[in-house]
Amino acid sequence: MAVIASGSLTKKQFSDLNESIKWSQRQLDFQRKKQLEAVRQYVGPHYARDGAVKPRPVNMTALAVQIYIRLLAARSPRVMITTKRSDLRPTAANFELAVNQIPKEIGLDGTFRRMVLGALFSMGIVKVGLHKTGTMLGHDYGESFVDEITLDDYFCDMSAKRRNLMDYEGNDYWLPYDELMESDWVDKEARVGLKPDEYTMVGPNGEERTDSISAGETAKQYKEKIWLRDVWLPSEKILVTYGIKSEKIFNTVELKQPNHGPYYDLGFADVPGNLLPLAPVSLWRDLDELGNSLFRKLGNQADSQKTVLGFLGGNDDSVADFQKARDGDGIHYNGAEPKRLTAGGIDPNTLSFYIQCRNLSSYFGGNLDSLGGLAAMTQTVGQDKLIGDAAGAQLRDMAAKTTDTVRDVFRALAYYEWTDPVKQRTLEKPIPGLKKPLVIPFSRKDKKGSIESFDLDIDVYSAQDDSPALKLQKLGAIVQQYVSPLAPLIQQTGGTIDVQAIFRDVARFSNMPEVGEYVTWMDQPPAAGASVSEPQMPANTTRTYERVGRPGPTRQGADAMMQQLLLGGNPGGNSSGE
Repeated sequence: MAVIASGSLTKKQFSDLNESIKWSQRQLDFQRKKQLEAVRQYVGPHYARDGAVKPRPVNMTALAVQIYIRLLAARSPRVMITTKRSDLRPTAANFELAVNQIPKEIGLDGTFRRMVLGALFSMGIVKVGLHKTGTMLGHDYGESFVDEITLDDYFCDMSAKRRNLMDYEGNDYWLPYDELMESDWVDKEARVGLKPDEYTMVGPNGEERTDSISAGETAKQYKEKIWLRDVWLPSEKILVTYGIKSEKIFNTVELKQPNHGPYYDLGFADVPGNLLPLAPVSLWRDLDELGNSLFRKLGNQADSQKTVLGFLGGNDDSVADFQKARDGDGIHYNGAEPKRLTAGGIDPNTLSFYIQCRNLSSYFGGNLDSLGGLAAMTQTVGQDKLIGDAAGAQLRDMAAKTTDTVRDVFRALAYYEWTDPVKQRTLEKPIPGLKKPLVIPFSRKDKKGSIESFDLDIDVYSAQDDSPALKLQKLGAIVQQYVSPLAPLIQQTGGTIDVQAIFRDVARFSNMPEVGEYVTWMDQPPAAGASVSEPQMPANTTRTYERVGRPGPTRQGADAMMQQLLLGGNPGGNSSGE
């Protein structure tokens, strides 16, 4: 019998809600099963005991997933906060600095990567909230959090056709039993007779979970735990927490965050008339499994290939002398010349079919060769850029959906930051003309206006890969395309190019401090107008441009030539090799 806390749902409402959640979870069993299968294929047979059964020597799913995570969630983006009111612009600038401190504090980079990973396999879900530690001036305060919720723990109203029509959504989780019993947010009546739950790694309906791949279905816990469930009810704007096994309501909280609940989802492809999105991995799986099956078959064919020598005539002594002889030795041999006999080997048609499957995997994956920089697509850089831009159309659509979800998450974090009545931050504000940033405080008394006066957006480019290697590449492009061509104009307008600074960054980004030793700098630069000896160049120069057509050294061209050879064709008839 359910125990109802004061101010919560009635017994009838709670019973109906609990039964509806159980039904919705059964509807998600198929998606969870398929996700488990896909993750097993993703990790292969060498990750854990319960991974893939068969070898996966060409794991195209893992390749595609790693490429998309690197492109979609390299790191947490930077927030931009603006306002149309000129008197609030200093507050907006400080508010922006404060919100941009949050990702590092709560490890948001890793959470966003796991969210994108979940969306590639099924759907990405995160839960945003506040670890409440107190209340002041009518506002709760504490530490904000963003937690990734897996599909195994998540549930939603599966009777709804769209997310804005759902009556509920929530997640299951385990909490230490002692922590629950000592907490002040649990209703005292609900603690009576409460016992720890037996920890298990199977779902509510006994289904396998994804995390059981590496840990098994049972686990020995250090501390006793209890199985809890949070349910968000949008129409009532309350979050209900209750025990899954005990069916006791522990707490009911009214969430004051405007226009959104605590759960944020990411899906990359909508399905007409259906609530759940279509996951990219579900589209890649069939080709990936077919390609690995063909490659395993080719491997078995290669292993079965045998090459032996056949002897005709002679005697056993002659054969033995032949086998023992080293290269260049002379022996007496009275039989016919031995013949090389070969049996088995890779079937050309099977190899050609595998090459086609590999190319189709890249094609349906959004042109992985171009997105991942795995191989040149054409003979020229310009053509490669055009193909890369076209291949990025699918990526841009996925990136736009990711940005929308991330923007909503940051709006929730900004709300908790703005309404916190006690938090005091120390901000480093860059000031033009000063080498060191200005250190300023930011607390409740520094927050002018209302949060509705500010507009929050995401700098999408700040979420991209910003590794030293990429910075070095960008630096080279900037110097070549802008600094060098504009050098005369820079000097005419009174500007100078700090070559030493360029070399310092080259040494830093390339992790080669010795680069600074390649150039020796004078203590005093030449005076203005002083002549500097330069190498003499001929007065007239002649350039000859020669265009030569060669077979394309691209992977696609090489694959096409290989397929023609395997099938008995003449690749020389196609000058492009494609």
